Amino acid sequence: MKKIWIGKENATFQQLLAIKNNRNKRAQLKLFFVEGVQNIKEAILHNWVIHAFIYSKKTNLSNWAKGIISLAEINYIIDEPLMNKLSDKSNKSEILAVIKIKDQEEIILPENPVYVLLDRPSKKGNFGTIIRSCDALKVDQIFYSGHSVDIYDHEVITASMGSFFKMPIKFIKSNDEFLDLVDTLKNKYSIQIVATSLQAEKELMDCDFKKPTMLLIGNEASGLCRFYYENVSESVIIKMREGIDSLNVACATTVCLYEIDRQRSKIYLD
Repeated sequence: MKKIWIGKENATFQQLLAIKNNRNKRAQLKLFFVEGVQNIKEAILHNWVIHAFIYSKKTNLSNWAKGIISLAEINYIIDEPLMNKLSDKSNKSEILAVIKIKDQEEIILPENPVYVLLDRPSKKGNFGTIIRSCDALKVDQIFYSGHSVDIYDHEVITASMGSFFKMPIKFIKSNDEFLDLVDTLKNKYSIQIVATSLQAEKELMDCDFKKPTMLLIGNEASGLCRFYYENVSESVIIKMREGIDSLNVACATTVCLYEIDRQRSKIYLD
C-alpha cells in the first residue's frame, strides 16, 4: 500500500476531483468516486477493486476504517479543507474511496428471471433509487439504453445505498442489440416484455408476472420511446386516484416490482 500526502490543490487532488465530477475522466481512467460507509462496505464485500482510500490527516479513523485501508492500492492523506471539498455531506465521511470500473456484465440467465430495462434514464437520484428497489425486490439484472446518466456518477452510487455493488447492470448500445437480447431471452424462456402505459387497459395486478418477465421503464420526461413500445408483449397501467395520472419514475418502478414480487411469492405460499 502506497501513502501519498496532499496538502494543497495540486494536480493529484484535481484528478481526484475530476474523477468525482467528470464523466469523461471516469471513463478515461476507469475509476469512480464513492462516499458512504454502506457503499464502501458493499464494494469490498462484492470484490470490487479499491484503487484508493482518501481521508484527512486530522481524522481519528474508526477501527472499521483502520481495518480496511490496507485493501487499497493507494492511501491519499489530505488536509481537512481538501476533504471538505471532496465530501458531499455536511457531516462528512471519515473515509472516501476511488474504485475501479469493472468490465460490462454478461447476461444473467437464472431459472425464472425478472429483468428491468431503463430507457434513457436522466435523473441520477432516480437511477440510484431504482437500483436499490431492484436489489430489494429480487430483480436478476438491470439493463439501460440510450443517452443516459453515468451509472458511475457519485450521486447514482449514493442513492443506491450500496445496492449498486450487488446488482448486475449492462448497457444496451443499440436497438439491434436489444432485439438480439430479446431473441435470446424468448428462445430460452418465452419471456414477456411488459411496459407501463397511461393508455393501457390491463391493470398492473392483472398481468401474470409469475413467468419470466422484462419490465421496460421509460424516460422521466418522455416515457418509453416508440421502438420499445413496438416490441412489448403487454402494456399495463398503475391505477391511481382520479386526477393523478403519473408517479415519479422511481416510485412507479418500485410499485411494479413490488407487484411482481408479490405474485411470485405466492408461488411458494400456495
